[in-house]
Amino acid sequence: MHKVLVFGSNGLLGSQFAKQLTKSDKYELLAPSRDLVDLCSEVQVREYITEHKPDYIINCAGYNLVDQCEIDEQQQEMAMNLNVKAPEMLAKLALEQNARFITFSTDYVFDGSKESPYLETDETNPINYYGQTKLMAEKAVAAINPQALIIRTQWLFGPGRRDFIDAILPKLENAEPVPVVNDQVGCPTYTVDLTINVIENFLNSDLSGVIHLVNQGAVSWYEYTLAVQEVLGTNAHVVPVDSGGFKRLATRPKNSILSSVKVKPMRAFKEALQEYLLK
Repeated sequence: MHKVLVFGSNGLLGSQFAKQLTKSDKYELLAPSRDLVDLCSEVQVREYITEHKPDYIINCAGYNLVDQCEIDEQQQEMAMNLNVKAPEMLAKLALEQNARFITFSTDYVFDGSKESPYLETDETNPINYYGQTKLMAEKAVAAINPQALIIRTQWLFGPGRRDFIDAILPKLENAEPVPVVNDQVGCPTYTVDLTINVIENFLNSDLSGVIHLVNQGAVSWYEYTLAVQEVLGTNAHVVPVDSGGFKRLATRPKNSILSSVKVKPMRAFKEALQEYLLK
C-alpha cells in the first residue's frame, strides 16, 4: 500500500481526505495531529517524513481567518507561517523524499474585477492579506518543486467542520429576515467530490502546476442561500444586500468564479448540495 501523509486532517477539507483514504484499500493514511507534528517546526516535519517515508504528501493545513489577519500583526505572522513557509517547506521535503506533493490555494488570489470566470492562465492580483499569502505560497511551491500540484478551489462545504451552510441554517429556521450578500459570486464546492476527484484522478498522476477544481454552478451568497432553502423547504425571508452593508476588515473579490482549461469540472453543486443536506 502507498502511504499518503495528510496535514490539516482535522479541518473541513483534510478530514474528508482522511475519511476517503481510510476507506481505500490502495492507500495507508498518515495523519499526524498538530501536537505530534507542528508545521511551524521543520525539525519535527522532517523527522516525521524521514521516518515514515510517504509516497504522497497532501497539504490541507492553513490559516484562513481572512479578517483577523488583515490588520493584526500577530495574526499576519501566523498566516505567513502556515500559508507560505509551511507549504514551501513541505514542497522541498517532498522533492527530497521523491514524494508527490499536492497543496491547496484559493480564489482570493484574484481581485474579482474580471467579468467572466477566472482561468489558471489569468493574472493574479490579491486584494487582501490572506490572498497575498496564498499567492506567495503558490509561487514558492512552484519554484522549489516544479512537480507539485497546486489546486485552487473555493466556497467549500461538507461534513466535519463549520462552514457557510452551518452558519446560515439556524437563521433559515427563524422568522426574522435573513440578509445575505448578493454581489459576490463563486462556485460552492463539496469537499466529498473534491477529495474523491483528487484521490482518483490526481494523486497518482504527473499533472503539475496550478489547476482550478470546483463544482459547476456559479452563484452569489444570496443565491447559494436560496438553493439551501429550496432543498430544505424552509420559508425564511432571505434578503439580498450589498456587501458594503457588512463591515469586514478584508475586502473580498466580487467575482471569484473559477473555471479550468486543464481539467474537467465536477458535477453541479446543486446536485452535491442536495446529496449533502438530505443524506
